[in-house]
Amino acid sequence: MHAGIARRRVCQASASRANKPLLCRHFNAAQAGRSFAVPQLQRLAPMVHPGTLAFVRHASSQPDASSQPRGDEGKEAPERLSNASRPPESDSGEIKTDAENVQFTWRSAAFTCVVAGFCIWYYDYLKDKKESESRAITTQERLGTPKLGGPFELVDRTGKTVTDKDFRGQYLLLYFGFTFCPDICPQEMEKQSRAIEILDAELGPLVTPMFISIDPKRDTVEMVDDYCKEFHPRIAGLTGTADQVKKVSRAYRVYYNEGIKTDDADYLIDHSIIHYFVGKNGKFIDFFGKNMTAKEMTDKMKAYILQDQEKAKQRKQRRGVESADEVDE
Repeated sequence: MHAGIARRRVCQASASRANKPLLCRHFNAAQAGRSFAVPQLQRLAPMVHPGTLAFVRHASSQPDASSQPRGDEGKEAPERLSNASRPPESDSGEIKTDAENVQFTWRSAAFTCVVAGFCIWYYDYLKDKKESESRAITTQERLGTPKLGGPFELVDRTGKTVTDKDFRGQYLLLYFGFTFCPDICPQEMEKQSRAIEILDAELGPLVTPMFISIDPKRDTVEMVDDYCKEFHPRIAGLTGTADQVKKVSRAYRVYYNEGIKTDDADYLIDHSIIHYFVGKNGKFIDFFGKNMTAKEMTDKMKAYILQDQEKAKQRKQRRGVESADEVDE
């Protein structure tokens, strides 16, 4: 039976009249299978070419992959999984660890820094914009100015009696304090002097700094004069009687109260810490608290002054007058 199969599948021979060896046109040892035994083929040796016989012997000695058990296929899957779970190998053949297998470049680091910087800048921009909008809303919602200020009569550094009318045509920056003040008043007077210096450098001497004593018992004309010399040469130092000081303090709603006295010459006075900005017409414009810096005070006063100058210019154009230094009544 095997011999018949071999004859049909191995070769279709044709012999020449010269009795030459048979030639095998189609022979495949893998297709023939292991059922075709070599001893059986040897019986056909006279009819088979010697090279064909040697090839069949060699093929029969090799193991057939198709004849192996199917269970070997199951062994390949775990092997593939184990290979997939291995870390990647470097160009030199070494396996990289997880710590070394990090994709880091200076370009990516620089890009990250740029993006982070932009985000921080944009956050600060939105924050400043929101704060500026809130300040603008607060300014627009202001319906008017407090009713502060009024006429006064006091004594200047030379002993001359002066009134509020003597300062008409000048912007005033008022501060209420006393010369025996140990810390707050000197700090505020320094801030007032600094604000005047900045404003003088930008617009000229348009604002007159003024110090009004709330301690008429101890602050004489000479003491006020010496005290003002320590800060700014243009400070208008004023004092007066108890009634005169009380009147002007009430006009600007200044709080002050004498503390505990050990004797008539040794006591401190508790008082409000505010600078008052007064216009050229003697009317109150704005006030600046303790937390405001000299630069902030200057910026506010400068804005009011420039606004008044623009209004005066417009009045001059409408009325056709030569001077715009008119005082509002």
